[in-house]
Amino acid sequence: MKLTLFYTLAVALIATSAFAQMPVPKDGDVLDAVVAVVGKHPIYKSSIDAQTELFLMQRGVTNAGPDTLMALRKQILESEIDQNILLAKADQDSVTVSEAEVDDELDQLLKGYVSRFGSEQAVEREFGKTIAELKASPDLRERTRENILVQKERQKVLPPVQSVSRQDVETFYKLYKDSLPTLGDEVDLATIVKLVKPLPNQKERSHVLAETILDSLRHGADFAAMAKRYSQDASASTGGDLGAYYARGTFLPAFEEAAFQLKPGEISNVVETEQGFHIIKLLDRRGEEIRVAQILIKPTANAADEAAVRDSLVAIRDSAMHGEDFATLAKEHSDDDETRSFGGELGKIRLEDLAPEQRSVIDSLKEGDVSEPMHIGYSANRTGYQIVKLIKKIPSHKLTIDEDYRELETATIQWKQQQELADWLARARNSVYIDIRDLSAFYK
Repeated sequence: MKLTLFYTLAVALIATSAFAQMPVPKDGDVLDAVVAVVGKHPIYKSSIDAQTELFLMQRGVTNAGPDTLMALRKQILESEIDQNILLAKADQDSVTVSEAEVDDELDQLLKGYVSRFGSEQAVEREFGKTIAELKASPDLRERTRENILVQKERQKVLPPVQSVSRQDVETFYKLYKDSLPTLGDEVDLATIVKLVKPLPNQKERSHVLAETILDSLRHGADFAAMAKRYSQDASASTGGDLGAYYARGTFLPAFEEAAFQLKPGEISNVVETEQGFHIIKLLDRRGEEIRVAQILIKPTANAADEAAVRDSLVAIRDSAMHGEDFATLAKEHSDDDETRSFGGELGKIRLEDLAPEQRSVIDSLKEGDVSEPMHIGYSANRTGYQIVKLIKKIPSHKLTIDEDYRELETATIQWKQQQELADWLARARNSVYIDIRDLSAFYK
């Protein structure tokens, strides 16, 4: 089988582009044979297998032959080697990643999975773990940390290509038009999102609970036992212990200020951050690094809050259906930071990328229609409702400059970035230890 440009690009960009494509480990996943080592970073056969399975699944390929599979595995291995070269260079350049950055990336990853599967419950069924357990998974957190390191190092050595000319796009199109994919059915959508937020009295009740727990701790209650009983953080299962030593710049500012003022064994007052109310215990200090445990109490919304949010979206939908401009309504009312400034525009989305429930709703709409409110898992810890406007239905077609310029422009930027990255990696290989085993020997 001839590997087309997009086939090759998709593999080459696994480690350096869309974070949401990174596989999530399931219970029972194990790291087995080492197929290569780059610097101090091993590459495992299980990682090659997981990415091969993901690549084929996303493209609906179920009957790839042995030669095709081996060609794909080898390309993925090369991509992993490239990623680990960047990782090794990040080690040399002392690039660091904070736990807050890992949390932010994981929130985006899990948000993507919630969107793909339709709900947090569906994600938890798929991976056999709760959202909190997934976010706390050491393996997933380490993969996430390495992914951020790679992104930082790549941006350091190769600033991203911000734009390309129309001539660049036309050159790219002429070179590769025969291998460009046929796009499946798409829809052009816009959305307005309203998040469910706890009312002030619920926040006050959470604060009172945190103060009550703190009082019990002051009177001799065991911190670990109270964390296991009350904390709403993923660390509850370990008695609140966050499990590592952290430097300044890792935590939210208020949390960090309180934590670094403590002496080993001391417990903080109740500290409020955007996550909720924290009680912090300093377990140990090692120079300018600290190890802490926490009890986190989060204000939670109730059914009445959800109903109020849904009703507000019903009213906004009514306004849109009676002629008010949807983009203006989105700018005024949407809680989604990523789309609000663009009038709620989501752009073109492949129907196959929508969750079944979303696809069913979109299929029932005519161009210009606005959906009834749909419940969504907005992020790992937040839910809400959204209404969606169907701007246009786009039938399956071959990519063309006139119809798909934006997609071709994006592909051209990726192409130029890959050319620059390939040149840099070729030079970098001379300064990094690399040991590659015969991949075919692992698949006899």
